[in-house]
This record gives sequence, structure tokens and C-alpha cells, in this order.
Amino acid sequence: MKESGVGLAFIITILLAAVLQLVPVSGFLLLLKPNFLLLIVIGWIIFRPSQWGIGFAACTGLLADLIFRAPIGLHILLFSTVGAIPLYLSGWLVYFSLIHRCLFVFILIIFAEIMRNLLLLMWAIPADYSYILTIALASAIVWPAIDRLLLKINRKR
Repeated sequence: MKESGVGLAFIITILLAAVLQLVPVSGFLLLLKPNFLLLIVIGWIIFRPSQWGIGFAACTGLLADLIFRAPIGLHILLFSTVGAIPLYLSGWLVYFSLIHRCLFVFILIIFAEIMRNLLLLMWAIPADYSYILTIALASAIVWPAIDRLLLKINRKR
């Protein structure tokens, strides 16, 4: 009974992240928009590493490729590589305080954006590195809400 509630919460969080990713913003706000799909992937991997792993990250990366209209495989590779880091450290990350997890997400998003730009350069697509710290900071600011939501969902099981 409780596992079906977690499954429903999982689907709702993925759909909510996809909707938030599709919300149109313009100008400077575009630089402040975190990658909600990647944050949800990181969160589920931290709190349920035995259930959600690299395969889940790759499937969500395919969804991100379709949402961003990116070359197929860009976000699959990005999400699986970035998802492997919290999967490897998941035994420790659950015991980190919220501030430490925010710092971890900040560093992980910097790594993800640099990797994304390098992958785009492989396809000869111009990349801009000037916004990386802004997106990482915005992601770290949004992370406590995602962290608390997923923590609340996983404590009910």
C-alpha cells in the first residue's frame, strides 16, 4: 500500500519537474532556471539508491533530450554520468545535513554544465560558459524544497 503511494509520488515529481522545465522564461530569468529534471534525478538517487540508479537517470535523460530538443544522447550521457556520482556516494549523502547536500548539488551542477558544454562542442554547437555559476547557485537555492519533499515522501514508507 505504501509502496504504491511512493510510486505515485515518483510519477508526480517527474511530471512536475518536466512541467517546470517547460515553463517559458525569457531574458535574464533564463539564466536562473535550474534543470529541474536533473535535480529530481539526483534527489531520487540520493534517497532511493537501491531502486533508482543509472538506468533511471538515462531514461530521464532521454526525456530531457526530447524536452530540450537536444541531440539524442546528450542528456542521456550527461544524466547517467552525473547520476553515477550520487549513486556512488549515496551511503554518505543521506547523512549529510541540508547545507552540505546543497553544496554537493552546487558542485554537481557545475560539473554537469561544464560536461554539457563540452559535449555540445563535440557536435560543433557553440556553448556559453558564463552562466554556469548562476545556474548552479539557482539549483542550490531550489534544492532545499526538492530535498524536503523527497525526504518527506521517503519517510512515509
